[in-house]
Amino acid sequence: MSVRQNQLNSLISEDGLLLGHFPYAEAPKSDLISVYPGLEVHYDTFEALKKMRAAAAADGISLVFLSGFRSLDLQGQIFYENKSIRNQIAIERAKVSAPPGYSEHSTGYAIDLGDGTMRGTDFEVTFEDTPAFKWLKKYAAKYHFVLSFPKGNSQGVSYEPWHWRFEGTVDALREFEPANNRQRMERNSRSY
Repeated sequence: MSVRQNQLNSLISEDGLLLGHFPYAEAPKSDLISVYPGLEVHYDTFEALKKMRAAAAADGISLVFLSGFRSLDLQGQIFYENKSIRNQIAIERAKVSAPPGYSEHSTGYAIDLGDGTMRGTDFEVTFEDTPAFKWLKKYAAKYHFVLSFPKGNSQGVSYEPWHWRFEGTVDALREFEPANNRQRMERNSRSY
């Protein structure tokens, strides 16, 4: 085990979170399907994603697929290289990017979405002001997509209006059960 991995392991909390992120295994290549060159998703996600995009288009909304499956290696590059570029320590970077082995993208069920008419909002909080985000808030659940990191989420991850996960199969629900349980417990504790 590398020194880097030992350092990360020492930061894992009792509930399995590392810097606010739940652990996720990398989807096997056989579970992935290409949406277009360079972007893959879990095959269970693919049909729902196509239907959701078509429904949005019928309503005059241009949904753009920005990012899907990420290998552990790619997630490592994103996490370690970007934090160096931004001069951030791991705790700061984890608010906006998961460490490798802790990203929903590694499952193939997560997708980052943008608005084709407002590309300047890609990967920005201002995406919440787009017609695409407003449409997603209203209709994404119909296609089994859930906003992963809403404002004030219990994981302490920065609000990401562009980051959605598919929960339309038993396997997908099982994958995100710890995150959903945590959100449910948080909602219940606030209602008292």
